[in-house]
Amino acid sequence: MRTTSDGGSKVWKAYLDSSMIVALALVIDLHHAGAIRTYTALREGGYRLVTSRLAVMESIGAVRKKITVLHRHRSGSEEERAGADAEAARAVEGMLGFISNLVKQGTLKIAEPVGWSPDFALLYGRVIEHAGYAVHSGRGRTYRYRGVGSCDWLHFLLARDLGASVICTADAAFADIEGNDGEFGHIRIQMAGGPLIAGVL
Repeated sequence: MRTTSDGGSKVWKAYLDSSMIVALALVIDLHHAGAIRTYTALREGGYRLVTSRLAVMESIGAVRKKITVLHRHRSGSEEERAGADAEAARAVEGMLGFISNLVKQGTLKIAEPVGWSPDFALLYGRVIEHAGYAVHSGRGRTYRYRGVGSCDWLHFLLARDLGASVICTADAAFADIEGNDGEFGHIRIQMAGGPLIAGVL
């Protein structure tokens, strides 16, 4: 419980997206140390941590990809490929065990709003309105796209409808929405590797 500006008490919630879950669960993740620091601050600050089945599903795919690409293609043998698949499977199992332990401890809740039905018309409007932009890749003459992905808007909707005041993520594109959108801009964005939000954590 945290105290509101009028002296009352309120349950404050922080939504963990898939990139935050992966960063917490995988020691090899670039944002692991920052994610642990943010997680600790949230717990000490009295936040209730929530996530969604969508975030867990995305985390499974992200871990499989992350572990698989670490394997260098040498001989191209079936044994080599099977080894990469097996290591990816072990990493997914470890991450799901990590999530399960947090849920059993009452530290994390996998939730959906009661009777939830996504407002895809609203999300369609957000995707059109927030077009993102091109960023020079730094290699050659190519560009890459930077912006919130179409499916990421579902995380914003889930966070809002679950009553979360903070989204914890390692995806820098999310920060473009904070204070910059009439529907979701009130949600604060805590980057896994960034400084803790002043006055919130």
